Parts: sequence; C-alpha cells; structure tokens
Amino acid sequence: MYLSSVVEPPTRLERYLAIETAGGPSWHPISDRIAYVSNVTGTFQVYTIQVIKQSAVFPLRITYEEDRCTDPRYMHDGSLVFCKDCRGNENFQIGTIAGEEVVWLTSSPEAKHLPTYSSKRGLYYIANLSNSSRLDTYRLNLPLLENEPDLLLEPDEGLVTVRLVSNDEKYAVLDKDIGASQQELMLLDIESRTVMNLTKDLTGERPTRWEAIRFLGREHLLVTTDHNSDFNRLAVLSLSGDVMPIPGLGKPKYEVEHATWVAESEYTYWTYNDEGYSAIYRGRFKTDGVDAVKQVKTPYRWAVVSGDERSFNRSISMSLDARFLALTVSSPTMPTNIWICDVTDGDMWEVSPVSLCGLNSRDFVDCTLHRVKSFDGVSVPYFHYVPLGRMPERGWPAIFMIHGGPESQKRPEFDPVIQFWLCAGFAVVTPNIRGSTGYGKTYLNLDDKDKRLGAIHDIKEIVTHIKQHDYEIDISRLVVFGGSYGGFAVLSAMTEYPEIWKAGVDIVGISNFVTFLQNTAPWRRKLREAEYGSLDHDLETLIRISPIHKVDKIQAPLFIIQGDNDERVPLSESLQIYEKLRLRGIPVKLLRYADEGHGLAKLQNRIDAWTKVLQWLEEVV
Repeated sequence: MYLSSVVEPPTRLERYLAIETAGGPSWHPISDRIAYVSNVTGTFQVYTIQVIKQSAVFPLRITYEEDRCTDPRYMHDGSLVFCKDCRGNENFQIGTIAGEEVVWLTSSPEAKHLPTYSSKRGLYYIANLSNSSRLDTYRLNLPLLENEPDLLLEPDEGLVTVRLVSNDEKYAVLDKDIGASQQELMLLDIESRTVMNLTKDLTGERPTRWEAIRFLGREHLLVTTDHNSDFNRLAVLSLSGDVMPIPGLGKPKYEVEHATWVAESEYTYWTYNDEGYSAIYRGRFKTDGVDAVKQVKTPYRWAVVSGDERSFNRSISMSLDARFLALTVSSPTMPTNIWICDVTDGDMWEVSPVSLCGLNSRDFVDCTLHRVKSFDGVSVPYFHYVPLGRMPERGWPAIFMIHGGPESQKRPEFDPVIQFWLCAGFAVVTPNIRGSTGYGKTYLNLDDKDKRLGAIHDIKEIVTHIKQHDYEIDISRLVVFGGSYGGFAVLSAMTEYPEIWKAGVDIVGISNFVTFLQNTAPWRRKLREAEYGSLDHDLETLIRISPIHKVDKIQAPLFIIQGDNDERVPLSESLQIYEKLRLRGIPVKLLRYADEGHGLAKLQNRIDAWTKVLQWLEEVV
C-alpha cells in the first residue's frame, strides 16, 4: 500500500496561527541593510534585507537551523551574530556567519550565553559558564573568529549586563537588575575591573528603576528612571551620582519605554507607552536640557513592540547615517512587522510585507480599551475583542487571557492566537491586572509578595463589570487562559473564584511557589524572589498564595500545556497540579511537548495545541 505524499492544506483556523511575525531590526554599519528575525518557516530564523525607499525587496535567509535563531545584531566590522538554543531550553549559544557557514562562537550547551552590547571593539555578553546561578560578563574582541573571550566581571548578586560603553572603550555602564521594580546603574573601569555604583546612594533601599541610554559628553548619562517619580522618565545622571530632571519635557504622563541613537547624530529617539499604544519622539539632549523635541508622525495607531532573547530584544534602531529609523510595530489588525521611517521627510513604509497565509486583513478584529474600578478603588485597564458575525442570543462565550510576567503588559498588538479564538467564535478579554508594566511604579508594585491575590481579585472585578454592563459576552461561558505567571493566574482564579469559570487553560503555569522557586533556573531565583517573596523569609506567604493547596475548590475542567525543557517554570509545576486534579476526579488534560521550553516556539506545536484546546472547549464550554 502506498502512502500519499500530499500534505493536507491548512484549515482556515490554522491559517491564523501561521501568520508571520518579523522584528528586531539591526542596521549594517556601512550599508542600508538590516538583519532581523522572522518565523516564516514556523520558527524564528535570521534574515537580512536591503532597505530601498518605498520599494519591495526580497529578503535573504541567513540561518537554516531546526531550532529558533534569535536576536541578530551587526557588529562594527559588518559581521553578524545571533543566538540559538536547543528544543526550547534557553541555553543560548552565540553564532556568526562566515561566508555561507555558521560558526559557533560559544559551544557550551549546558550554559546560557546572551549578547548585551556591541561596540567598535567587540561583543559584550553574559554567560553562566562557571556558576549556574551567576551570569558573568565577557568581551569578545573583533575580529570575533580570531580572539578568545575576556572575563570582565563576576557579579555578586543580581543580573548585571553591559548597556553602554564609552567612545574610548575605557568604561562600561552596567544595569544591575535586582527585581522588576529595582535596578541600579554601575560604572565598570574595563582596564582595572573596578566597579562604582552610580545610583545606590541616590535611592538607598527604595525600589527604583534605572536604564542607561547614552553618554552626554564624558561625565553625564541620559537615562530613564522613576526616581522621585511614579513614571519612568528621561533624566540626566552624572558620573558623580547626581540626577537631574530634563527641562522642556514637562511632568511625565506616560512611561518612557524604548530608545535609540547613533554617535553620528545629536538626536535621540524614544517612545512613550500610552495605555499600551506607542508615541514616538525625538530630541537633542544636553546636560542642561533638551531642544528640537518633535513627535514622529505614524500612519497608524500602533504599538512599538519587543520580545526577549527567545525572539528579539530590539524594537527600534537607527541607521548609522542617522537617516532611517527602523521600528518593530504591531496593531490588532496589523501583524507584527518592521517599518522604516525616513527622518528627513517623514515617509514610512514596510520593509517587506509579512504573509497573511491567504487571509484577508479585513477579517482581523480590533480591540476597545476599557477600565474598571477594582475592590480598593484602583483603576484596572483591559482590552475587549468581539468576533465578527452574528452574535449568539445570549452573547459570545469569552476567553479571559491573562499575561505572564507578572511585569508584562497586554498591548493592542497583533496576536495570532487571539484572532484564532475570535474566528472560532469566542470573545477575548485581555486585562492588565495590578503588577503590569506601562502604568507607573505604584501600579507595578501593587501585587508584590503578600499582595499577590489582589491581582486575582482584579480579574473577578472585571467579570462583575462585564456581567453588569456588557451584553455581548455570555457570562455563563467564561474561560480563563494564561501562560507562565498568567498560568498561575488561571489556577488561582479557579481556586479563589471557582463559580465564575466554565473552563481553564494553563500554559506553563506556576502551581506551587515553593517548588517553583526551588526548581527554577538557579540564576533566576533571586530575581523571582524579589517579586514573589523568598523561601527564607516569606515561606508562609508563598504557601498561602499557591493554588496547589486549594485544588479542592476547583470546579471547572482544566487543560494544561507544558514544554519538557522549561527552565523558567519547570515541568514539575504542571505535573503536580495535574496529578492533584486527576485524583480528585476533576476533568483535566495535560499536553506535553518534548521539543519545547517556556511556551510554544514551533508552528506545528502551536497548531497542534490550539486545535486540541479548541476541540476540548467546544465540548466543555
């Protein structure tokens, strides 16, 4: 018997999941070419493309790996580096292209390697080669293939990364990440290896966010900070440790988010986060103020977006001749892609249109923004999506999609999974519960440690508001859905308010904060303890907020998705909640992927998972 070699065409729903994403532009040092990542093959791979104004140009694929290749960046000599992990384990290795071949600059698969900055002299990166709980800083000089890495720093605590290097390469500005709401800036003398903390005396023990952007002369830095402010704002920090607001910008109303600049230009470009949407500005900064502030006009209302080392860290970048601005942008009806702005005349265009997989963009659903006053008077925002077509008599069943982090934000950007659910006949609600970024320091810290369940109460308050005011949603058919911390929120919402939910979908979620902190990757533990509480001092709180101890309250069926190679929320978190529910007789399914880590990176797995979840929801909702 012969087996057919014909591949079945994808269904309409599967086409939504296959819509392409492109982002993370990095400019070549001497030509109008960018490197970026795209998942046109089903996993992220590296591409380059020539930027020609208002012209369609065919991209060139650079990597052909089975696993994802991410975060490409051009070096000063024109060489290109990128990262690749194995089966989702996040132990990234750094590669470069020599001719048409990939050459690996690192080759220790048991360790993580992450580029943090590229300078005229070389590549700065962090790696936990000598100690799994600590990421040390290295520099690999140019030419990359002719040199060995030089160890610059072994930090005693926190996640320390090089964010900026002086023109003479004598000093590096380090970001020391202690938690979501607490960073410090330090100055490393590269020759002597001595480190001076620039911000600790300013803030003491008060959680304060700092990020270095660029040098202003030899003695000052342009930074973002929420020092003496609720919002991340632009400021000037002297190397002697004095911080100065910038006259001319006014009182901050929004969080400063992304920034880019090149040494050949006096201009710095930055974005504000306005309820998830992005506003782009430019200005000339000096130590005593700013001038020539101007908003960059955009053809659509969109979000300038970035990911992390699993996709792309770079959302916005400037060509070295300061003519072109490259932006990774997205809206609910516009798939994530790179646009170019010619700053000399304001023209903007897509680099290369992403494929819609045979779908019509008119079938994509936009969102509306709403706010609800929660139990303590705090205003909680959420986005609301309603399917096209005729509404059922009692309204649409709805999926409450909770973001991870928790220091993250649901934004008005294109999400193929949201459009998948909308096409399948589900409304979608995406809350930014307390603890989300983008709304200031106070809001960010409202869910810390023993205040954790306040965020779950926010979800309940949104449900109550919808029940009273929203006729488009059938309140009797609600699904709570989320990944990572959002997976914890799923489990917690089902234990704290079991009467609300018809079903839950938990993707790589935390079920037990004690075992999570014990088993997460060692280098992450202290960073997560700053958010959730420590095993040494907050054990009682960690036990109290863990859904695993309240499974007897769960009433609705649960679908769990987990990657076997997850270093962030290990497999054990899903296994223990699955076993507890199975023994209780609650309908529960566990879908595992041997080639995935923290989430689903491969198209075939995304299609497999979401079609199975949809079939299951059609049975239980």
